[in-house]
Amino acid sequence: MIKTTQTFGLLSCATAAMITACAQQPATESAAVEITEVTADASADKVTLAPPITTVKPGASVSFSHPEVKTVAVGDNGSVEITVNEGYPSGTLTLEASGGDGIEVFGANRVVQLAMSDVTTHTWRIDFQPQYDGVHYVNVLATARPEAGVFETRAYAVRVNSGDWASAKAAAATPMEMLDNDTPAVMLEAEETIEDR
Repeated sequence: MIKTTQTFGLLSCATAAMITACAQQPATESAAVEITEVTADASADKVTLAPPITTVKPGASVSFSHPEVKTVAVGDNGSVEITVNEGYPSGTLTLEASGGDGIEVFGANRVVQLAMSDVTTHTWRIDFQPQYDGVHYVNVLATARPEAGVFETRAYAVRVNSGDWASAKAAAATPMEMLDNDTPAVMLEAEETIEDR
C-alpha cells in the first residue's frame, strides 16, 4: 500500500508541475502536449479519411465576367464585352443573348457558336438599346455540347442602367403600408377563386 501511494503521489506532483508550467507560458505562445500510443499491430488502427465533400453547381462548365456597364441613355446604343471561360476539350458552345423587360438586344452577335477545342477563353460583344429609364438585364444562355447527344446549360445576366434609372427604380418600388399592429407590409393585389369540389 505504501508503494502504490508513493507512485500515485509522484504522478500527482508531475501532473501539477506540468499544469503550472503551462499556466506560466506567455499569452502569445500555446502549449502543446503530444500523446503517442504504441500498439502491437499499428496497421489495424489506421483510419483512412474520405475526401472532403465539395458541392458543384449543376450545369455547364462555363463562367462569365464583364466590366461594369456605363449608364446608357434611352434610345442610345450600348454594348458589353463578356469574357466566357469554358472547361471542355472538344465540342461546341452556343451563346444566346436576349433582352429583358425594357431592353432590346440586336446585331449579328445575338447568337454565336464557338468551337471549344480551340481555346478555353472567348470574348463576346453584345449590342443593346434601352427602351425606357430603369434597371434592365441582358439575359445570356450558354449551351455546351461536348459530344453528340449531350448538352449542358448555364445562364447569366448583365445589368444595364438606362437614363434616370435611380428615380425610375424608386418610383417602381411598391410602397409600404402600416398594418393595424404597426407592422410595415407591402400590399399586393390578389384574386381568390373558390371552386366547389
